[in-house]
Amino acid sequence: MKNYLIKTFYLAFIFLINQTIGIAQHRVHLKNGSQILGKILNSDASSVAIQTIDQSIWVFTNSEIQQVDTLSQNFGKTTYKRKGFVNYTELGPLAMSNRASNGVTTSAFSFQTTNGYRFNPLLYLGVGVGADLYAVQTFVPVVLSVRGDLSTTSAKIPFYFVEGGYSINATSNDVPTIKYQGGATFAVGLGIKLLFQENNGFLLGLGYRYQESSVTEKLQKSTEVFNRLSIRVGFSF
Repeated sequence: MKNYLIKTFYLAFIFLINQTIGIAQHRVHLKNGSQILGKILNSDASSVAIQTIDQSIWVFTNSEIQQVDTLSQNFGKTTYKRKGFVNYTELGPLAMSNRASNGVTTSAFSFQTTNGYRFNPLLYLGVGVGADLYAVQTFVPVVLSVRGDLSTTSAKIPFYFVEGGYSINATSNDVPTIKYQGGATFAVGLGIKLLFQENNGFLLGLGYRYQESSVTEKLQKSTEVFNRLSIRVGFSF
């Protein structure tokens, strides 16, 4: 079951990367000042049809269009911001075949926002806070995030992330004899960023997430460890 889940989410991740990379190839500048980023589906003497990342299809007459750009490798060099403040906001499932001590399958959903500073393309330091909603427990992780972009020569940028810190256990509890506690958390992974301009981009990441916790019931303390496959989708600003 564990290997099946890993294979399923890996294939889904590859599919989403292919869809993301394949669709962001052109930019249409309209005379009203708007810009549409996507993939040209059709272009003729009267109109241009472009498909955006959310699969929407827009058709503009040539009289509405100022110019159309093809996103070449130089796109990343001209719009990439090498230093400065960056926010990463991401969400997604934490999936793996893992059960709590009571036999419940502990599927989870994660949200995290990280604020920090990029010193150069390979080094970003930030502090992240979020919420991890497991089936049996709820955590509020506070982490130090280290990130880096592995290439800046195109609008499709591979990146890495390493995070570590402590998660506060925020599980709702109406039983006075049971006490939930948090623990150390750690994450590592890789991803693809589709750069729009400077720091702005669409993120898709895949990684590993580790979480410790403990439950004390009638003075008996037991430790829980959650190992998860993490899929993240979000934006950088």
